[in-house]
Amino acid sequence: MTVKSITCNTPIEAEGFRAALLEAGIESVAYDETNSKVARGILDKTTEILVREEDYEQAMQVFRTYQSEHNNFVPWCPNCGSENVTACQKKNPNIRQLPRILATLLVYIPFGYSPTQKFVCNDCGHKWER
Repeated sequence: MTVKSITCNTPIEAEGFRAALLEAGIESVAYDETNSKVARGILDKTTEILVREEDYEQAMQVFRTYQSEHNNFVPWCPNCGSENVTACQKKNPNIRQLPRILATLLVYIPFGYSPTQKFVCNDCGHKWER
């Protein structure tokens, strides 16, 4: 049996995706920090979902649907999974670009994306930018 993997950004996202796959009738297995690769999930917080090769295309459709529904409508904490989140607009996002502009002019490093929205979880206190 041949399997293919789909990478989720967090273990919480992976479990939600696996639940969506189960609803679609697709069997899957999580491959994360408990499975080799030197504690991969702990180091980079990603989790791979393994599905059979014949179910891969349908699983990718479920994954795209799951991501678009979850990311566009409900912000959630990547640390604890809570949807009790506050979004704050950052002050002066252009000032954060100044070091990148200078570095680009001096070293020819391409411009990067500077997140302009900050989220704070009201349950666990975790802060992150998007």
